[in-house]
Amino acid sequence: MRGETTAWASWASYRDSETPLIDIPGGELPTALFFPADYSVGMTNLGYHYIYRKLRESGFAAERFFLSPIPNRSVDGDNLLERFGIIMAGLSYEGDVPAFASWLFHAGIDPSRRARDGDCDPLIGAGGGMTYINPLALAGVCDFIVLGDGLPVLDHVAFMLRQKKHRPEILKGLAEHPSILVPSVHLGGGTFSLRAAKQEDISREYGHGNWIAPKSVFGDALLVELQRGCSRRCNYCTLPSCFGPFRQRPLDKVMGDIEMAAEKAAFGRVGLVTPEASDYAGLSGLLDGIAALGKSVSFASLRADGLSRKMMKSLSSGGWRSVTLAPESGDDALRDLCGKHFTNDKLIDVLCMAKEEGIISAKLYFMIGLPGENIRHVMAIKDLCGRIRKETGLRLMAAVSPFVPKPGTAWSGMNFEGQSSLKTKLTGLSKAMRGLPGISLQRGSVKEAALEYALSWASSRVSGLTAELVKASDGIRQSLLRQIACGADKKEAEAELARLGLF
Repeated sequence: MRGETTAWASWASYRDSETPLIDIPGGELPTALFFPADYSVGMTNLGYHYIYRKLRESGFAAERFFLSPIPNRSVDGDNLLERFGIIMAGLSYEGDVPAFASWLFHAGIDPSRRARDGDCDPLIGAGGGMTYINPLALAGVCDFIVLGDGLPVLDHVAFMLRQKKHRPEILKGLAEHPSILVPSVHLGGGTFSLRAAKQEDISREYGHGNWIAPKSVFGDALLVELQRGCSRRCNYCTLPSCFGPFRQRPLDKVMGDIEMAAEKAAFGRVGLVTPEASDYAGLSGLLDGIAALGKSVSFASLRADGLSRKMMKSLSSGGWRSVTLAPESGDDALRDLCGKHFTNDKLIDVLCMAKEEGIISAKLYFMIGLPGENIRHVMAIKDLCGRIRKETGLRLMAAVSPFVPKPGTAWSGMNFEGQSSLKTKLTGLSKAMRGLPGISLQRGSVKEAALEYALSWASSRVSGLTAELVKASDGIRQSLLRQIACGADKKEAEAELARLGLF
């Protein structure tokens, strides 16, 4: 098998730019912790910060790896991946699975789980958002998969990996935990009662990032977690059903984290990590406290029906001149069916307020291929954007992507519309919006949406195809891509998940 290693390059300038906020101990088990994106994106993922810290505190000599700019050397020590006998990854989205497999392959590691069966082969595990939705998508690549919230499970992982045992014994021991899926054990037949781990009291976890990382996309921001889960019930969204109940961290703990960090490091902004900031009970007091420290804020997510003038003032005072919202549809009735209960009038009122507070542009996310949709609903996107532009004067970016039904959602039983129909709708919308002043259209890839659908409903069989994909020649690769994109079989995936106790 052919692999590629990174020619000599150093992460020194990245390390030197970081300011650590806590003293994290080392360990004796060399462990690579991978994130399938550029450093600038990966360092904004608070879960990645948490897992790194927990691994180090559990006796692992964990080092960070990213997809770019230096893929196969660690950030922490410029060490080559080949030196690490344990590799773990945080995978949040369907596209992360082939990205992880490809990264392994180009580092000289066979991405197919079944091809790695010796004690000299690295032991490969993963966790993250994909494990809440469909962990089977990872089964063709990973030797073990941590289901759900990772921190409560890592003590068992650490205990088993510290045992000086052969590979099959380690995997058997990992499989004893109800929140660890071990494909070689669980996918051979029989029924199980696996479950995703859920940390009921998130105030017991770390709550903030490990570093201030100026070379991340958030710049010199302190990342602070406010809440997990979601109290809303949007029919397309995986958050309420897959990611556990709605849980909040107390305001005093959040402010304590911020004040502690301000004593240790210089940073200009606090990044509030939460599915929806306006749902946080202590938001008003938190914004006051952050302002009193002379810091600005950024929000991970905003909803039009929760966006207040105070929130907008906080954004604007920090230098932000753009706001991002997700109406999902340009039609009030279809948006209401999605679970977003605000009207076009409300959206325009909010954007007028944003304009008054110094915002000059907005990015709006829409979906096409929604249940009950027709061409009138698609063209309503153009009509809404035109109206917003006329009544607010904001520059607009309309990002339009295909709807992908996901496991665990209210619309899990809906069908993916299909590439031909979606392409026709996107082409029609593009023509209708062409030349509209101050409005641009960003089209999501229909082909990538089809692959996303296949991987979100992947059985272990389809996951095996994904692992083989990155090793194939061009002709075989195209064949495998077609098999994967056309191979989504909900009944097959549902039956396999049900046998594991996960559906």
